[in-house]
Amino acid sequence: MSDTLSCAQSGPADASTRDRILALLREAASGTGEGWRSGEEISALLGLSRAAVSKHVRTLRGRGFLIDAVPRRGYRLLAESGDFSAEAVMSGLRSRLLGQGDWIWLEETDTTNNVAARAAMDGAEEGSVVVAGRQSSGKGRKGRSWFSAPRSLAFTIVLRPSRAGAAEVTHMALRAVCDAVCEITGLEPELKEPNDVLLDGRKICGVLAESGHRADELEWMVIGIGVNVNARAEDFAPEIRDRAGSLLISSGRAVDRARLLRRILERLDDCYLAAEGRLVPTLE
Repeated sequence: MSDTLSCAQSGPADASTRDRILALLREAASGTGEGWRSGEEISALLGLSRAAVSKHVRTLRGRGFLIDAVPRRGYRLLAESGDFSAEAVMSGLRSRLLGQGDWIWLEETDTTNNVAARAAMDGAEEGSVVVAGRQSSGKGRKGRSWFSAPRSLAFTIVLRPSRAGAAEVTHMALRAVCDAVCEITGLEPELKEPNDVLLDGRKICGVLAESGHRADELEWMVIGIGVNVNARAEDFAPEIRDRAGSLLISSGRAVDRARLLRRILERLDDCYLAAEGRLVPTLE
């Protein structure tokens, strides 16, 4: 798939229908019951087939709305999507370097590390960030795959370090994720070397650093970070469901992805620049 943001994949009628479905789910969520609205009821009210309702719900989920679906009960809106965009992240971003360069914002790509590596080789400035809504071929250590959970974070930062090595930057990134998660959710994640973060014994984050050299000199480094944010247990394949977690699963509530990404960038920014000798650490 092309590494470009798809801007218009549905028409105004589809958007209007989704808005009406969302209104029905919001109405149910604000009522006195448990917030369920059956697919049969939505179909009857809007004159749609059950398959069409299901399709529109999948689109809403892809745009960040957390919607539960249970056979014989229907659909339930658990959380609004929030504004997850470069503008939302950059609003109030207090970093000095990370996130202050270019942003590449993709609906889907193979892996953000590949996109960032190509950008680095083409001269992207340090601190540039690549974000994807979904990765089709997320990468982990030693050639392992990383499942890109829906409603989560998948991003890569372009770096050009002169002092810090891959292991050190990876540790900084893990620490930044742990600190940001603790601050925003009150949860206490566990750092598992060399590149994982766990919550309640389940993996919620993976970090992968890759680099390029010229004449034995480090030319660029990309640090990829994946965090399972608002994924539900059923979003994970059965074979990894007992090992994969998310902030939603552990906390029981949805987390603002823009705020989390912003805080991770700020924490990592401070540590990275300190390691590079470019500032004295100031964040607690």
